[in-house]
Amino acid sequence: AEGTATPPPCAQAMLSARCALRSAGLRAAVPLARQALPSARLVHATRAAHAEEAKPAAAGLLSLTFTLPSACLYDTAPVEMVILPGVDGIFGVMPNHVPTIAELKPGVVSIQEVAGGPLTKYFVSGGFASIGQDSKLSVSTLMASPVEDLDAEAIKQGLAQYTAAYASATDDMVKSEAEIGVEVYQAMSYAISES
Repeated sequence: AEGTATPPPCAQAMLSARCALRSAGLRAAVPLARQALPSARLVHATRAAHAEEAKPAAAGLLSLTFTLPSACLYDTAPVEMVILPGVDGIFGVMPNHVPTIAELKPGVVSIQEVAGGPLTKYFVSGGFASIGQDSKLSVSTLMASPVEDLDAEAIKQGLAQYTAAYASATDDMVKSEAEIGVEVYQAMSYAISES
Protein backbone atom coordinates (compact mmCIF):
# COMPACT_ATOMS: atom_id res chain seq x y z
CA ALA A 1 0.00 0.00 0.00
CA GLU A 2 1.19 3.48 -0.80
CA GLY A 3 2.53 5.41 2.20
CA THR A 4 3.18 2.25 4.25
CA ALA A 5 6.73 2.06 5.57
CA THR A 6 8.63 -1.09 4.67
CA PRO A 7 11.09 -2.09 7.38
CA PRO A 8 14.74 -2.21 6.33
CA PRO A 9 15.93 -5.74 5.39
CA CYS A 10 17.86 -6.17 8.65
CA ALA A 11 14.74 -5.25 10.68
CA GLN A 12 12.55 -7.62 8.63
CA ALA A 13 14.92 -10.52 9.27
CA MET A 14 15.18 -9.65 12.96
CA LEU A 15 11.41 -9.47 13.33
CA SER A 16 10.69 -12.70 11.46
CA ALA A 17 13.32 -14.57 13.47
CA ARG A 18 11.98 -13.28 16.79
CA CYS A 19 8.37 -14.02 15.73
CA ALA A 20 9.27 -17.59 14.84
CA LEU A 21 11.14 -18.12 18.09
CA ARG A 22 8.44 -16.54 20.24
CA SER A 23 5.48 -18.31 18.59
CA ALA A 24 7.22 -21.68 18.83
CA GLY A 25 8.45 -20.98 22.34
CA LEU A 26 5.23 -19.68 23.89
CA ARG A 27 3.52 -23.06 23.79
CA ALA A 28 6.46 -24.85 25.38
CA ALA A 29 7.67 -22.13 27.74
CA VAL A 30 5.76 -23.02 30.90
CA PRO A 31 6.47 -26.79 30.96
CA LEU A 32 10.12 -26.21 30.06
CA ALA A 33 10.50 -23.56 32.77
CA ARG A 34 9.14 -26.00 35.35
CA GLN A 35 11.57 -28.69 34.19
CA ALA A 36 14.51 -26.29 34.18
CA LEU A 37 13.96 -24.88 37.68
CA PRO A 38 15.88 -27.59 39.59
CA SER A 39 18.79 -27.44 37.14
CA ALA A 40 18.80 -23.63 37.30
CA ARG A 41 19.37 -23.86 41.05
CA LEU A 42 22.23 -26.28 40.42
CA VAL A 43 23.83 -23.93 37.86
CA HIS A 44 23.54 -21.00 40.26
CA ALA A 45 25.10 -23.03 43.07
CA THR A 46 28.03 -24.13 40.92
CA ARG A 47 28.84 -20.69 39.50
CA ALA A 48 30.83 -19.71 42.57
CA ALA A 49 32.87 -22.92 42.37
CA HIS A 50 33.62 -22.33 38.67
CA ALA A 51 34.60 -18.71 39.34
CA GLU A 52 37.19 -19.84 41.84
CA GLU A 53 38.59 -22.43 39.40
CA ALA A 54 38.79 -20.01 36.43
CA LYS A 55 42.28 -19.36 35.18
CA PRO A 56 43.44 -15.83 34.39
CA ALA A 57 43.16 -14.76 30.75
CA ALA A 58 46.26 -14.45 28.62
CA ALA A 59 47.60 -10.91 28.92
CA GLY A 60 44.52 -9.98 30.99
CA LEU A 61 42.19 -9.74 27.97
CA LEU A 62 38.88 -11.33 27.05
CA SER A 63 38.77 -13.64 24.02
CA LEU A 64 35.69 -12.66 21.95
CA THR A 65 33.98 -14.70 19.25
CA PHE A 66 30.98 -12.81 17.79
CA THR A 67 29.15 -14.79 15.10
CA LEU A 68 26.16 -14.52 12.80
CA PRO A 69 24.91 -17.35 10.57
CA SER A 70 26.54 -15.63 7.58
CA ALA A 71 29.68 -14.10 9.10
CA CYS A 72 32.08 -13.97 12.01
CA LEU A 73 32.59 -10.38 13.20
CA TYR A 74 35.22 -11.29 15.83
CA ASP A 75 37.08 -14.60 15.85
CA THR A 76 38.79 -15.20 19.21
CA ALA A 77 39.83 -11.53 19.21
CA PRO A 78 41.43 -10.15 22.36
CA VAL A 79 39.24 -7.36 23.77
CA GLU A 80 39.12 -5.40 27.00
CA MET A 81 35.37 -5.49 27.68
CA VAL A 82 31.97 -6.29 26.12
CA ILE A 83 28.62 -4.85 27.25
CA LEU A 84 25.61 -7.06 26.44
CA PRO A 85 21.82 -6.51 26.46
CA GLY A 86 20.69 -9.51 28.53
CA VAL A 87 17.01 -10.28 29.07
CA ASP A 88 17.65 -9.72 32.79
CA GLY A 89 19.38 -6.39 32.13
CA ILE A 90 22.47 -4.91 30.53
CA PHE A 91 25.71 -6.41 31.85
CA GLY A 92 29.40 -6.10 31.20
CA VAL A 93 31.89 -8.89 30.65
CA MET A 94 35.57 -8.47 31.46
CA PRO A 95 38.41 -10.97 31.84
CA ASN A 96 37.82 -13.63 34.52
CA HIS A 97 34.04 -13.18 34.47
CA VAL A 98 32.12 -16.00 36.12
CA PRO A 99 31.04 -18.65 33.57
CA THR A 100 27.50 -17.84 32.43
CA ILE A 101 25.03 -18.41 29.61
CA ALA A 102 22.67 -15.51 28.93
CA GLU A 103 19.86 -14.84 26.49
CA LEU A 104 20.17 -11.49 24.74
CA LYS A 105 17.24 -9.17 24.00
CA PRO A 106 17.12 -6.61 21.19
CA GLY A 107 19.73 -3.98 21.99
CA VAL A 108 23.32 -2.89 21.59
CA VAL A 109 26.42 -5.02 21.99
CA SER A 110 29.30 -2.64 22.81
CA ILE A 111 32.89 -3.82 22.41
CA GLN A 112 35.93 -2.06 23.83
CA GLU A 113 38.99 -3.49 22.13
CA VAL A 114 41.65 -1.66 24.19
CA ALA A 115 41.55 -0.11 27.65
CA GLY A 116 40.25 3.46 27.42
CA GLY A 117 39.47 3.01 23.72
CA PRO A 118 36.21 3.76 21.93
CA LEU A 119 33.25 1.38 21.96
CA THR A 120 32.32 -0.40 18.74
CA LYS A 121 28.52 -0.79 18.81
CA TYR A 122 26.30 -3.32 17.03
CA PHE A 123 22.52 -3.53 17.22
CA VAL A 124 21.38 -7.14 17.67
CA SER A 125 17.86 -8.58 17.54
CA GLY A 126 18.60 -11.00 20.35
CA GLY A 127 20.72 -14.09 20.68
CA PHE A 128 22.88 -15.82 23.24
CA ALA A 129 26.15 -15.17 25.02
CA SER A 130 28.22 -17.79 26.78
CA ILE A 131 31.12 -16.92 29.01
CA GLY A 132 33.45 -19.81 29.64
CA GLN A 133 36.48 -20.36 31.75
CA ASP A 134 39.75 -18.79 30.65
CA SER A 135 37.89 -15.54 29.78
CA LYS A 136 36.30 -16.79 26.55
CA LEU A 137 33.11 -15.03 25.44
CA SER A 138 30.99 -16.31 22.56
CA VAL A 139 28.13 -14.15 21.24
CA SER A 140 25.75 -15.67 18.68
CA THR A 141 22.95 -13.72 17.02
CA LEU A 142 20.90 -13.97 13.84
CA MET A 143 21.48 -10.35 12.81
CA ALA A 144 23.86 -7.57 13.83
CA SER A 145 24.17 -4.12 12.33
CA PRO A 146 26.58 -1.33 13.22
CA VAL A 147 24.54 1.27 15.15
CA GLU A 148 25.69 4.03 12.80
CA ASP A 149 24.03 2.17 9.89
CA LEU A 150 20.54 2.38 11.46
CA ASP A 151 18.17 4.81 9.70
CA ALA A 152 16.36 7.07 12.19
CA GLU A 153 13.45 7.85 9.85
CA ALA A 154 12.85 4.18 8.98
CA ILE A 155 12.92 3.33 12.68
CA LYS A 156 10.38 6.06 13.48
CA GLN A 157 8.05 4.82 10.72
CA GLY A 158 8.47 1.17 11.70
CA LEU A 159 7.74 1.92 15.35
CA ALA A 160 4.58 3.83 14.41
CA GLN A 161 3.49 1.01 12.07
CA TYR A 162 3.94 -1.74 14.67
CA THR A 163 2.39 0.36 17.46
CA ALA A 164 -0.71 0.86 15.31
CA ALA A 165 -0.78 -2.85 14.40
CA TYR A 166 -0.57 -3.78 18.08
CA ALA A 167 -3.39 -1.39 19.02
CA SER A 168 -5.69 -2.74 16.30
CA ALA A 169 -4.83 -6.46 16.57
CA THR A 170 -7.66 -8.80 17.49
CA ASP A 171 -5.88 -12.11 16.89
CA ASP A 172 -3.33 -13.27 19.50
CA MET A 173 -0.71 -14.23 16.88
CA VAL A 174 -0.97 -10.86 15.10
CA LYS A 175 -0.82 -9.06 18.45
CA SER A 176 2.28 -11.08 19.44
CA GLU A 177 4.03 -10.29 16.15
CA ALA A 178 3.20 -6.59 16.54
CA GLU A 179 4.48 -6.64 20.13
CA ILE A 180 7.80 -8.09 18.93
CA GLY A 181 7.97 -5.38 16.24
CA VAL A 182 7.39 -2.66 18.84
CA GLU A 183 10.07 -4.18 21.10
CA VAL A 184 12.67 -4.33 18.31
CA TYR A 185 11.94 -0.84 16.98
CA GLN A 186 11.96 0.68 20.49
CA ALA A 187 15.36 -0.92 21.08
CA MET A 188 16.64 0.46 17.75
CA SER A 189 15.28 3.91 18.61
CA TYR A 190 17.02 3.81 21.98
CA ALA A 191 20.25 2.61 20.33
CA ILE A 192 20.45 5.56 17.94
CA SER A 193 19.49 8.06 20.64
CA GLU A 194 22.40 6.87 22.79
CA SER A 195 25.05 7.06 20.06
